[in-house]
Amino acid sequence: MIKPLVEHLVKELVEKPEAVKVEVFHEDHRVVVQVAVNQDDFKRVIGKEGRVIKSIRSLVHLYTPAEKEVVVDVVS
Repeated sequence: MIKPLVEHLVKELVEKPEAVKVEVFHEDHRVVVQVAVNQDDFKRVIGKEGRVIKSIRSLVHLYTPAEKEVVVDVVS
């Protein structure tokens, strides 16, 4: 559920959606979402003052159990 959500959100933001790759890792009390984008699209996903990535993190947090910590990392 998390992977398709993040993938859709990020692909709508970037200029090269074919380069977007999302991986989700479940650890004990943590969910790690790693988003890989083209280097030219990195700033689009982060946004001004980190607003875009904060919004993505908030949406992902809604879809994870309350006892789990959510980490969303963007790499280029």
